[in-house]
Amino acid sequence: MKRYTVTLLLLFILTCVRGQGNESLKQNIDFRIDSLGNAMIQVSAKLTATQWQYWENTYGGKNISIFKRDLSRSMNQFYLYDFDYEDDKMERTFKVTFKAKGVARYQGNNKWLAEVGIKNPGFSKLDDQSYLVTTSMNDGGQLIQQNNTIRFPKKAANIKEDTDEFGAATFTYELKPSAGRSPLLLILGLARTSASRSTGWTRRSHI
Repeated sequence: MKRYTVTLLLLFILTCVRGQGNESLKQNIDFRIDSLGNAMIQVSAKLTATQWQYWENTYGGKNISIFKRDLSRSMNQFYLYDFDYEDDKMERTFKVTFKAKGVARYQGNNKWLAEVGIKNPGFSKLDDQSYLVTTSMNDGGQLIQQNNTIRFPKKAANIKEDTDEFGAATFTYELKPSAGRSPLLLILGLARTSASRSTGWTRRSHI
């Protein structure tokens, strides 16, 4: 059963911009999936002056921990860690980078399934290891446009896009498990990386 969609992933941001006119909101999400099926994810957006003011009052400044909490709740099927937040007040942009475990799952026989969950996707192949998946929606007159870049491991082969029964984007690909990693452990979801599990924020402002 589908537990989330990326189209809805950042809808909580609309609480910051809803009621600020009919100005569109553009979001960029970049997934970099590694050989273990984990991913580095970067979320970024550029806001209008009114959107930025509301964003700052709701999530900016001393309230970044609230943003982290809401983001973790919206992606609660993954273990999220190593959060990093940057903003540029002059340009009214923000960027959040974090790591997520289990974005792609090993299916056995060198086959993997990535359920990125982007609703009503438009697929564009960028190269042999990456896709651009676009989607848009209208929420109470607020147009949300998302550009999602999905980057697969360099050795991934036979990457194929599809949609599940809910109309959300999925990818299958072939990749031999990393040396020293038991395929059985990958199937059971017990594989672990040696990456740091720090859940702290690093906040940088470029003004």
